[in-house]
Amino acid sequence: MIMTFTEISEKAGDRLRELVTLPTLIAVSSCIGNEKYSNASELLDSIGRSVLDNSDVEYFAEATVAKKADPVKTAEMRLKNGFNTGGKNVDMKKPPEWSELHTSTRNFRYKMHSWVMLDTLLSADEKSEENKYLDFAVNIAYDWIKNFILQQKTDEFAWYDMAVGQRATKLPYILFRLIQNKAPKELIFHFILACEIHIVELSQRERIAVHSNHGLFQIAGLIALVRSLPWLKISKDSYSVAIEVMREMLNDHFSVDGLHKEHSPEYHLFMVNHLSSFLESGWLEDIPELVELVSKVEEASHWMQNPKMEVIPLGDSKNSLASLDRWHAISKKLKIGLKVFPHGGLAIQNTSSKKGKSQLVFSAQFHSRQHKHADHLNVLYYLNGHPLLVDAGTYTYQYDLPERIYCESTRAHNTVEIDGLNYSRFRQDSFGSCLDFVEEIGDCTIFSGKVHHKHLVSSFIPNNKIKNSDKVECDVEHTRTIVHYPERFLAIIDQINSSESHDYIQWNHIAPHLSIRKYTNSKVGIHNSKEESVCIVLTSDTETNPLDIIEIEGQSQPHLQGWFSHDGTELIPNPVLGFSTFGENKAFVTVFDFKMKNTGKPYIRVGSNGNYQRFALTQDGSKVDFKIRKSVNNNTSIEATIDGKEFSKTV
Repeated sequence: MIMTFTEISEKAGDRLRELVTLPTLIAVSSCIGNEKYSNASELLDSIGRSVLDNSDVEYFAEATVAKKADPVKTAEMRLKNGFNTGGKNVDMKKPPEWSELHTSTRNFRYKMHSWVMLDTLLSADEKSEENKYLDFAVNIAYDWIKNFILQQKTDEFAWYDMAVGQRATKLPYILFRLIQNKAPKELIFHFILACEIHIVELSQRERIAVHSNHGLFQIAGLIALVRSLPWLKISKDSYSVAIEVMREMLNDHFSVDGLHKEHSPEYHLFMVNHLSSFLESGWLEDIPELVELVSKVEEASHWMQNPKMEVIPLGDSKNSLASLDRWHAISKKLKIGLKVFPHGGLAIQNTSSKKGKSQLVFSAQFHSRQHKHADHLNVLYYLNGHPLLVDAGTYTYQYDLPERIYCESTRAHNTVEIDGLNYSRFRQDSFGSCLDFVEEIGDCTIFSGKVHHKHLVSSFIPNNKIKNSDKVECDVEHTRTIVHYPERFLAIIDQINSSESHDYIQWNHIAPHLSIRKYTNSKVGIHNSKEESVCIVLTSDTETNPLDIIEIEGQSQPHLQGWFSHDGTELIPNPVLGFSTFGENKAFVTVFDFKMKNTGKPYIRVGSNGNYQRFALTQDGSKVDFKIRKSVNNNTSIEATIDGKEFSKTV
């Protein structure tokens, strides 16, 4: 039977309240092995020997903080200046005012209850011969235990799944050091019972967030406890549970090509840190397949940064978090080449020239709702070391804030918005990877993905509050084909098939330092702050007509549009270029012309019920011409003429 935390805490609380005086410490012996002890000192001596002889006890460092910085220097700095998180500064020399946390953001409250601020102190303690870092950590940790275990105070984040897991990785190390330092017996026993409560809580499978990265943090905490405290009777059975769940989750959380399935490079890097700490701990020798998985995941990590060495801002990833000391595995230089995750649903192409490094990111993934924005077939682009097509980013975890709702919305991404609604993020609409193919053909690379939309949802309701009754039924197939010719052009072709007419807007979010200048009804210029032309944007549909052009920057009414968040804490205006059309079956192309010299109108043609597509473009006398045919057996043939050379490929 599943025990509620209330039941767990009540039973433990009764025992803890009895343990306030030393003579009654013996009462805890029921949870230690099978031996009986005549007094508390005997019991404590036995526990001490077990703990100190246990070589598995070590500090399991946080996955969410810097790995390469000197922990002692960092600890000294944070003791002096405080620990900054979520825009607030936390005094590390005293416990937080736990009762006042309810006025703070969700993210800040979770971090306080996870003891994330203790990581630096405990990492420093491991490297230092002094006890002062431990003393500060114990002061905060024990104050939490007194409030939320001994006194059974409540806070919705005190037993938040991920917070429990992260606390649990710190508890055994603190206990080990207390025993090593011969701390007061009452203090040691209170930490033992805190450990036991956390093991019971984390051993209940129904409470493990198996479909979220939170579950991996929970299991990490459980493994840290049971491997460090094998002398607890509960540890053996709990370890079996942990290993079984870990195997299940690793298969569920990562694609076979090593991509984390939560649509966020930042969280991918978190999990790399986490898995790497697992391997370094030596606690997972029972899962040899983990080594192979971590190798794939680490390789994927090397592609999770843009030319500015920032984390690629997909999903709930901020633009500004790629400091190299933060991540266990990340390249110090941008990887040049093409990387495709066909199962993960992501393609990244990095190129280099004398003008700088360029990057194309194509996201065609929907594995779960976790950290997923309504951004299917989203495109990001860096040109010569500078952002051109950007993602609006993310904005805190206050889901009901208009800014957060906007950043998650379809209209905040470089994709096609349908009828002013969001793409569905209901589980039944997930498709895994919708990446059709990625092929290098001559000097060009062609990307293709296809989504079949069966439901749309309001763009004004927080994603966590969307109900089944909010669904809008639809039947729209959206195929996006991208032709990339580095240093020459980027062509985005959207083909939409529907039996009913809809409003479609292809949104293109331009970097904040750039500006839009309309030249004609089919031609727009993108300029930098020096009034220099960066590229020309050309549009056309199958009738070679210009689409309706929408220009927006920093709009508040009737809804937010044209806003960009770099660090997740504030929005700044950025120009947005939209191309609008209406109808049933539609096909149109947008070309970002980097040569800006004698470029003709782009040509797009669709036939055979959407199974044939042709795109052609002439630049300064040089022509590219692509013919793409989808056969009945789902093979795709590509015929291309590129600067006079002919190519043919079947994928």
